This record gives sequence, C-alpha cells and structure tokens, in this order.
Amino acid sequence: MEFKEIVLKAISEKKGFDIKEYDTRSLTPFMDSMIVVSTTNIRQNNAIAQNIKDRLKENGFDGTIRIEGNADSKWLLIDLKEIVVQLFVKDERQVYQLDRLYRDVPVIEYDL
Repeated sequence: MEFKEIVLKAISEKKGFDIKEYDTRSLTPFMDSMIVVSTTNIRQNNAIAQNIKDRLKENGFDGTIRIEGNADSKWLLIDLKEIVVQLFVKDERQVYQLDRLYRDVPVIEYDL
C-alpha cells in the first residue's frame, strides 16, 4: 500500500471528514501535499493522529513522525515529511481557513 493511502485509510478508520489534499509542490520544496481533515471533537483529533502513527509503523514506516499540538488541542499538525496532515475540530478549521489560503493550488477532495 502506498504511503498516502495508508494515511488516508487511517483517517477514514477514525471517521475524519471534509478531507482535502492540497498539492503544495509549487509552493514549497518541504512537502508535496497537505491533507486537511475535520473532526467532531478533540478526542477524535487525537484518535486519528494515533491511528496514523500506528498504521504507518505497522506498514514498516520507520521515519520520524512529528506531531505539533497536545492532547487538548483543537488543531493538530502531523509532519510526515512529504505529507503534512492538519487535523481540525470543525469550528477551529473555520477560524484558520487553510482551505482559503490554499485555494489556488490543485486539490483532491476525498469522501472516505
């Protein structure tokens, strides 16, 4: 299974929604894409973050997984090098409006 597919499956297993992947290669050399996900609450944010870590390790990923934010955060950033995952409790996503910020790059919407 491809790296990105593992990440998306891990998000889907914990019921993340409004999933969008932004192709950021034209903006920065530091990542290929950014996946933005909504959740219903902080617990779901944490569950998805942990599930991504678990699924990647199960599939042999031995790279560094950095998570910014803590267990009480409404916004978690998961740095997987070429992919960055942004997990937002739904209302928090509206505050930061990353979707608006990245509106000029190619986007894929997932309904998992």
